[in-house]
Amino acid sequence: MMYPASGLLRSVAAAAMLLAGIVPLPLCAQAAPAARGPKVVVISLDAFAAASLHEPQLPAPTLHALMQRGVHAVSMRPINPTVTWPNHTAMVTGVDASRHHVLVNGLIVNQRTATPPRIDMGAPKSRLVAAATVYDAAHRAGLTTAQVDWVAIEGASSIDWQFAEHPDPDGAIEQSLVRQGVVTRGQLAHFGEPSQAWRDRIYTRAAVDIIRRHHPDLLLLHLLALDNIEHETGFGNDSGRNTIGFLDDRVKEVVDAVRDAGDLDRTAFIIVSDHGQQNVRRLVHPNVLLREAGLQAASAAQPSFCLPDDGFALVFQQRATEASTEKLKSLFAGKPGIRAALTPAEAAQQGWPVPAQSDQAPDLLLYAADGYAFKEGDTGDFVTPTREIGAHGYPNSNPLMQGIFIAAGAGIRARGEIPAFPNLDVAPTIAQLLHISLGTVQGKPMAEILESPPGASAPARAASAAGR
Repeated sequence: MMYPASGLLRSVAAAAMLLAGIVPLPLCAQAAPAARGPKVVVISLDAFAAASLHEPQLPAPTLHALMQRGVHAVSMRPINPTVTWPNHTAMVTGVDASRHHVLVNGLIVNQRTATPPRIDMGAPKSRLVAAATVYDAAHRAGLTTAQVDWVAIEGASSIDWQFAEHPDPDGAIEQSLVRQGVVTRGQLAHFGEPSQAWRDRIYTRAAVDIIRRHHPDLLLLHLLALDNIEHETGFGNDSGRNTIGFLDDRVKEVVDAVRDAGDLDRTAFIIVSDHGQQNVRRLVHPNVLLREAGLQAASAAQPSFCLPDDGFALVFQQRATEASTEKLKSLFAGKPGIRAALTPAEAAQQGWPVPAQSDQAPDLLLYAADGYAFKEGDTGDFVTPTREIGAHGYPNSNPLMQGIFIAAGAGIRARGEIPAFPNLDVAPTIAQLLHISLGTVQGKPMAEILESPPGASAPARAASAAGR
């Protein structure tokens, strides 16, 4: 159903009034504010494509109000690979996969053996992430840090308050929600069983609880409903648009909680996504070719297995050499559904690590062609049809892989639309907003969207505007 533009404008105006604090709250809702320093709330709306944000009648009044008050990018370019954990890690480290070494949604284990590799999603952050994060820097600076459903963060000692993707029924925030009647202990114990939308509601309530009771200086919140529905139904349909409307309400809950906590005047809101999504109608099964080539037989001198991940796939070979890698490449190059087969040196030019840098790096990188996605399976046809589904993981130059960036609130200039930029700039921008040092990174602070510090001299303001 299409909505009249006037109705959309009224919704945006109402949300803008709410964000600006024009709508008063009862005094009983106000919490005692913590120390008067700057705060940053980062909300990641997984798989929210830049193409979707530019739809004129998108049901997202809260996001539109934030865009009006602050800045929004034409798009935000993800790193390779364009999947969730690598890009969330890029946004908190300021470096790409060649330096942080997160290539899939977890830690790759059992690679380069005589049996297939697998992904350990419970691996600790200390083993998984090879770079310092902005939440590490904030914690060292004495700031309060929090995360809800963030990724590649398991066991991070620099997080003060958390509600994990798989929550701990005995955790402090979990117990607080149980006492409030938001969730039961039994629901926490079986958290993965209900819908993703239900889980996102609970994630949001956990973030609200942390904000109101603990006033974190840096909060990271990750919501997954859009990625979930687009994987099931494809990209660019009303299922996705309706889910965006649902997520917009979750963002409003967080903004309201910050106001309730008395922290609105010193909080910057940053709304991001990790990647976009595209439609797929054919599936490619790389292990079929490897098995048919005898590379998965018990007698194989160099056992080779593929770890498929939608738009890309990683091939690991035991005792790989330059010559054997070239043979692997020739096995896949030019086959149906294969966009590219890249050696480690070729993949490194796109921001991937090489095996000498990390045991996570493959011996051959495969990219799927548009309309195709890599999946498991080592028998049957190499290519099989599927109903329309959504996928990501394609090269970060793909327009449909581009993410969103919106920033508004304390320390953010009202600049409107800004050009596309890489998501490597998010972490150093957070660091600058919090007045902390992140160290040497590949990204840079987005000085053009940041207000100059009070009392800054004219030369300092000019240098800030120039990004120096």
